[in-house]
This record gives sequence, structure tokens and C-alpha cells, in this order.
Amino acid sequence: MSEPETKKPLMHTFEQDMSKAMDMTDAKVVQEILERGREKEFTEKENYTRNKQKSWYKLGAIVFVICALVSLGYAFYYYRNLTVPAEKSVSIGVFPSTGAITTNSSDIRKTIETIKNETSLEQNKPYLVPLVESAEAPALLNVKQIFSFFESSATEPFVTSFSIVRLGVMNDGVENIPFVIAGVKDPEIANKELLIAEKSLLQYFYKSLNIDLSLHKEEVGKVFASEFLYNVPIKALKYKDLSGAEKNLFFYARVTDNVILFTTSPNVLKSIYDSLLGQGL
Repeated sequence: MSEPETKKPLMHTFEQDMSKAMDMTDAKVVQEILERGREKEFTEKENYTRNKQKSWYKLGAIVFVICALVSLGYAFYYYRNLTVPAEKSVSIGVFPSTGAITTNSSDIRKTIETIKNETSLEQNKPYLVPLVESAEAPALLNVKQIFSFFESSATEPFVTSFSIVRLGVMNDGVENIPFVIAGVKDPEIANKELLIAEKSLLQYFYKSLNIDLSLHKEEVGKVFASEFLYNVPIKALKYKDLSGAEKNLFFYARVTDNVILFTTSPNVLKSIYDSLLGQGL
């Protein structure tokens, strides 16, 4: 009966390999192999640690950039939504002035009479009329105060659509003609309020423009006609004179985007327009 075959182990260990190597190789060579293995293992661990640190550095940098972008976005949102924008200034141009009129000792009728009788006005040159409350309070009246002084029935939305309102006068060579010039911050809002109030504009301005309303009762509530005068768009309220000819009773003109003129005279419009054009407005 034959002896059973010795089965080979299914696996072998590092120690077995080293034992076999020791049997076959010089001990010094084996030592060198071990040292190279240790060096390789150390290098691999060091590289792994370094790469892991680099990954953390990259992740930290990404997180930092994201936080910075979020902070910048929040700061931009805060600035856009919580800060008060600078108010746009409005100019109606630069014109010479007459003497100031104190409104606590005068009314609109007396004021119009005073400026119509002014004899020192240069012909075809628009003048502004300073309206102040008193000699002790020389500041110009604000928009609301001026409409009140005009004894105007203008509505609050109409009044607040203007930033500046000034009474003016011009000698056209025949007579002194009063006018009203206004500045607006938002042309769209002003245009909307003008269209809403159009049928009432005659009642708003007849006193300040020296229009005898008793002679033009039929024109109250009428629609204004769109025209061009000296290449300026105007809206005019028409009436018929004694001969039956149709004429402009008064009109308003958008002289620039931010300047609106109320007047009865084409000559006033031309002089105002030429002056603003020369001023670069």
C-alpha cells in the first residue's frame, strides 16, 4: 500500500518566501532587498500623506472662494436694496430774475399785475420771478406752496410730479407775458399726470397765465390738440376768436425731457427753447 501524497499548502507566507530566499541567496542581498522595500513603503506613505494634504488644501481653497462669492453677493444685494440712491438733480436752465415778490403781502392777481407793468425787461428775454414768503424768509417757495399761491385746484399727484415750478415773464415787444416753467425728475410720470389732468389744466393755470376765464367758459374741459411749434411737441387748447378763426388759448410744451413750459405765447416758447439749447440742456 503506497503512502499518501503530501498535499501542497494552498497559500504561503512572506516568512516562507524569505526562508526560501535565505536558503538560495546571500544574507547581504536579502538585507538590501528588505531595505529597498522599506524605503519604497516609506516613500509611498509619504506621497500618500502629501497628496492627502494637497487635497485638503484644495478643498479649503474651494470653500474659501465659495464663501467669498457668497459674501460679495450678499454685499451687492444689500447695497442695491437697502441703500438710498442719490437723487437726480433737475435743472430748468439759468435765466435772469426780476425783483423778488413777497407772497405774504401779495396774491397771484397783484403779482401778475406787477410783472405785466415791469418796464425794465429786455425784449424777448425770459425772466424768472422769485416768489418768497417774506423779506425775513427769503427762501423760494416750494412746488406745493407755489401752486397754492397760484390759487390752483391742481391735484396732489399732479403737483408732486414736478420737482421745480417757477413763475416767469417775458417782454415780447408788445406786452409782458407771464409763463410757468417746471422741471420733472420722471418724465413718464409727469406725462401721465398731464394727460390725466389735461381737461382741467385751464382751471389750474388761468390765473398764473393771466387768462380771463369769464371769456373762455366754453374751453373748460376741452381736449388739447397735439402739434409742433418750432420743432417742439406741444399740446394746445384751442378757441375761436370773434372772426371764427381757431387759435391757441394756451399750451404746454416739453421743451426738453425734463423741462415743461406752460404759456400763451409762441414767442415765449421760442425764447425758452433757444436759451436751453444754448445752455446744452
